Parts: sequence; C-alpha cells; structure tokens
Amino acid sequence: MSGETSNDKLLTNDPLALFERRLKRERNAREQAETLLREKTQILYASLKESQRAQKDLELALWASQESFWSWEAKSDLMELRSFSLYSESVSTWSGTLIQLLERVHDEDLEGLQFHWTMALLGNRDRVEFSFRLMLDKSYQWIRLRGRVLKRGNAGEALHIVGTTKDITQQRKAEQSFHLMASAFASSREPMLVLSPDLAITECNDAFIRLIAATVKEQCIGLDFNQIFIAEKVDKAQLALDKQVRFESKIKTQSGEIKIVDISVALFETYQQTSSYLIATMRDISERKRNEAKLRQLALHDELTGLSNRNSLRESIAGLVQQKKHFVLVFIDLDGFKAINDNAGHERGDVELQRVGALLTSMFGPIGEVGRWGGDEFIAVLPEQNLEEISERSERLISQIEEDVITVKATELMLSASMGIAQYPEHSDNIEGLVQCADAAMYRAKELGKGQAFIYEPGLYESMTQQVSMVNDLRRTVENHLLDFYIQGKYDLHGKLKGGEVLCRWISGLHGVVSPAVFIPIAEEHKLDSAIGLQALDAACDYISIMESQQGEAIPLSVNVSANQMLDPKFPDQAVSICMDNNVSPEFIELELTESVFIRDEKLALRALNTLRERGFRLSLDDFGSGFSSLSYLRSFQFEAVKVDKSLIQGIHQDSKANALFNGLIAMLKSLQIDVVAEGVELESYLPFMEQADIQLMQGFYFDKPMPYDQFLARHTTEPNR
Repeated sequence: MSGETSNDKLLTNDPLALFERRLKRERNAREQAETLLREKTQILYASLKESQRAQKDLELALWASQESFWSWEAKSDLMELRSFSLYSESVSTWSGTLIQLLERVHDEDLEGLQFHWTMALLGNRDRVEFSFRLMLDKSYQWIRLRGRVLKRGNAGEALHIVGTTKDITQQRKAEQSFHLMASAFASSREPMLVLSPDLAITECNDAFIRLIAATVKEQCIGLDFNQIFIAEKVDKAQLALDKQVRFESKIKTQSGEIKIVDISVALFETYQQTSSYLIATMRDISERKRNEAKLRQLALHDELTGLSNRNSLRESIAGLVQQKKHFVLVFIDLDGFKAINDNAGHERGDVELQRVGALLTSMFGPIGEVGRWGGDEFIAVLPEQNLEEISERSERLISQIEEDVITVKATELMLSASMGIAQYPEHSDNIEGLVQCADAAMYRAKELGKGQAFIYEPGLYESMTQQVSMVNDLRRTVENHLLDFYIQGKYDLHGKLKGGEVLCRWISGLHGVVSPAVFIPIAEEHKLDSAIGLQALDAACDYISIMESQQGEAIPLSVNVSANQMLDPKFPDQAVSICMDNNVSPEFIELELTESVFIRDEKLALRALNTLRERGFRLSLDDFGSGFSSLSYLRSFQFEAVKVDKSLIQGIHQDSKANALFNGLIAMLKSLQIDVVAEGVELESYLPFMEQADIQLMQGFYFDKPMPYDQFLARHTTEPNR
C-alpha cells in the first residue's frame, strides 16, 4: 500500500463516503433491473397478444371451415368439443365421456368408430379419421372426425388426443345425389352422353356403346358428336340461344347399320357459371319409324288391289292444287259388279277388282296416279294431260274391262265401267268440287247407257247430284246426326266477342265438303230442314252449356230457322224443350229467319213469331237488303235485330253510292230501335265505315271464319279480343 496517498487513505477510511458509494451502486443496479423487467414485461405482453391473435385466427379459421375443435384426455376420460363463431365471446362447448358420446352414434356406425378409436388409443396409429352419424337435435347428422395423438404413455397408450370435427350432412347428401345420378346415367336404357361445349364426347353410358355397336367406351370418347350423324346435326347457335334442342337424325353404327334416333341436347352451367357442359339423350326410334312407314303404307294403299287409297289420292290432288298445276281427274265406277259379287261370290268379285286395278295401272299409271276410291269406285289423277287424250284412253280401258266374261250357272256376266272426266281448274278450283264434277259426269255416263266415258259440262253436277245421290246421302246424314255445326263470332267495334252464329256444315263421305248453298235448298225441298234446324238448336244449347262450365259465362248464339220450320206449329214447344233439356235459357238463343217465311204465309208467320217471343227467344231478320226487303215486315213485327246482307257491305269503301245507301239503311233501322248486325265484313278497310255508321255488331272473315266449336273456344280463350 506504499503507493497510496494520504488523501486516498482519508477517503477510504471515511464511512460516509463508503455508504454513498454503495448507495449509488445499488440505485444503479435497481434502475437497470427495472429497465430489464420493463423490457421483459413488454416482450411477454407482446407475446401474449400475439398468442391471443394466433388463437383468434385459429378460431376464425375453424369457424370459416365450419370445423369444431375437440380434445380427449385419458386421465379424466372426458371429450370436450368447442364450436367457434365469428365473435370470440360466443363459443359452444360440450363435454362428456366417450360412453356418453357413443350413446349418440348411429348403430350402423358404432362398430367402425370403436375400431378406429381403438387403433389410435392402443395401436401405433397416431392419426384418427372417420365419418359417422351422430344424434343432434333429435335427428342424425353426418360428422367427420379427424384427430392426432399428442402424448402417449410408457406402454404406448394414448394419453391426449386432439382434432377437429365437421358437419358433412349436406356433403353426404350431395354425394348420394351424385351417386344416384351417376348410377342412373350408367344404368339408363336410353343412350346418354356428356359433351364438352365444342360437342366432343367426354363420357357415355353402356346404352350408347350398344347403340353404335362399339366394343369399348374408348372408341367413343373424344368423337365429335355431330360427326356421328349422317342427317340432321346439332345447331350450335340454336342451342346457345334456347339452351336445349331436340331433333331426329340418322346414325351409322360401327357395324354399318343405319338407325334413326331422337336426340335431345341440353346445356348446363356449373356453379357460378364458370364452365359449361352438355347432356345428350338419345332414343332409338328405328322400329317406330318402320312401323309408321308400314302404317302409312296401310293408310295410303288399298289392301286388296295395292293401289293408292282415298287418303293417298286426296294428298296427291291437294299437292297438285297447292302447286296450281293443271290435271285431269277420272272417276271410274264399275257397271255390273254387284251382280258378279252376288252370283259369282265375293272372292270372284275381289279377283275382278284386282284385274281392273291392274288394267288401270297399265293404262294410266305411266302418266299419273291410280287409286281405289272405295268399293267398286276408282280414281285416276293425271297431271298435265288434255281431255281428248284421256277420253280416248278411257274408251280403250272400258273395252279392256269388258273383255272378261264370267259364266255362272249358264249365265254370262260382264263387267264394264262408267267414267266421268273433269279437269282442274277449269271445272273446279278445289278438291271436293272437282271430285264431285267427275262423279256427276260418271253418273251422266251411266244415264246415257253405261260403259262409256263422259266429260263434265258446267251445271251437270248440281242437277245430277240432286237427282241421284245427294238427297239419299243427306237424308242418311241427318237421320244419323252426322252433320257438323260450326260457330262464327259476332264482334263489336273494339273486336270484342259479343255473340256467335251456329252454322251447319256437311262433310259427306261420298261427296266431300258440300256447300250449304247446295244442300240447304235440297234439304228444304225434301223436308229435311226441320230436323236440321232442331239439331242446330240442340248444338247451340250444348255449346252454351260447355261455355258456361269452362269459362263461367256464355255468349248468345243465333240459329237459322227455315220457313218450313217456322210455320210448323210444333216448333215453339220443340225449341223450348231442347233448351230445358240443356239447362239453357231461351234468351241466349237468337232465331234467324228470312223474308221467305212472310211470303209463304204472313199471318201464320206473325203468329209463330209472337209465340216464340213469348217463350223468351230473340228474333232476328236475316239477309236484309237482298230479295224484296219489304219494310212492311219491320212495321208488322218488331225484330230484336236485323242482319244486313253482305251484298250491301261490299264496296262501301270504294263506292260513294254504296256507302250512302248503306248509311241510309242503317239510320232507318236505328230509328226503329232495332239492333243491327253487319255480315260480310271481310276487309279492315270496312271498319272506319262501320264505325261511322255506329254498327254495334259485325260478322265476317276479317274477324274469323266459321270453325268447329273446340277451335272456336280455344281461340277465344287465348285471344279474348280479335
């Protein structure tokens, strides 16, 4: 210590100085300790916050994936499940023993769950994953359980297992639906394919493989769907627009066979429309098409002679008429056929029909079509032929038919033919009219001695049909209630349906469609008009009943009544009886009559009209403006309505005199407080003149043509205003 100074010794030996120095060192050490503690505390706090954030992120991740956290500890044998929500304070917790959990498991899944748990618990499998059904809220839900062993004991037994669970019920249902659809696709009897948007085959079922006679699926995958067809193909533009197309086409199998298929292709888009695919369904309709062809053959050909039948002949004639192509029609009726049938037997009659069919085919087949119209009647349709040439051929044909003589019990029977010839469009511009002209010419040939051909002459049809067949045919039709009753509507200025007229139509099996202008005068002449009138009234009541039942309301209908019927004293009672039978009030029925009833017997007519009015029927004077149109009838009897004849309507938009006459007539009728119906309104250009004359009801082709009741009802159900 020789180096110490006296001053140092003085300081060292000073107790106060020593204390101060020690105090200073302690203060410094404490400040350093506090600083270090503060730093460590901040680090620990930050770590705690980070841990909490990580835990929250984990909980949010579990919530977002719809997973729940679970843990099991062997020490307590408790399983705890925690389900997290978006908010940390909302946590659902369930805890219970394994026994309590197993009590909720579906019986069919219990054994599997026990096996997987045992393997994790006592085996060397650290991972646990199994799906099972668990009872939740009184119903079973599919649960997927995943876990991992975190700690094992000395003997390798699991001590702590943790993991996640998830409700996969909807996923299971979706998988089940997918499997069902896949099974249906694979096992469907109908060929089905999955196509890419560019129509490449990406998948097909066994039915399609069998359809195209392929050996393995790989022969089909990748093929262009359109290229497998040899006829119609998928219209991609139409498919993109409508999302579905359906058509028929032909497909050639790998064995070379041609099959007809019905194809339906539908466009589907995946979730969020990120991609699309096509489903094609096919059906082999080859057999159906063959059957249809056979049925068409039977439908269009006569079984006995092999010739075209009536349906086929009508199609051929209709085609020529539609093309406006000139043709000649020959109507052939065999003379003496009934005698051969009755005496030689039906088998010989059939042989003769076949022979005539062969002769007709030989004579007319090269230049047209020959068919059997029915019974012993035949027709030849010969395009672009002249009458003289066909007449000569017909005469030669008759000679050929007459060459065959049949001997029955020493009696010689000979077959011949009468032929009527008509041409389109000179003799008629429609099918039925032309057939009737040829038919009338044939009957004229029979009148002239049979066994000859006769060319139609104007006016022949009307006289011949009235004399020969139409009366009997009409009588049979009326007696068997085979007449048709159409409806034509009556409309106001706004095109709203206000009423209708029941019109009689006759479609004869022998004469085709016969105009009312032809058969109504015949019916009146032969006293068939009363029966027709009653049938028309019955049809009107029936239509009104149907209208009320289907639409809840009905429109009034008018029925034409002939003079014979109007003057029949029994008619009012008959009319009321028909209404009562159909539960229809007479006020819904308007009876239309013409001036001819007054000409027949004016006093009796007035008495009949008053009786009908008292029974509740509305009465209308039809065809006013044609014939005599005596205004005295309007003065003698107050009609509810007058129907102005179409002859007064025609030309009012072009002829000022016609328009002035029309307006004057309407003004006179309105001054008498009579409802006016204008018939024959066929052009839109008539409408302003109708409005100018304040016509309340109109009828004519501009609004609609007469049509069957079902069509009429359907049209006015979908289009209430015309």
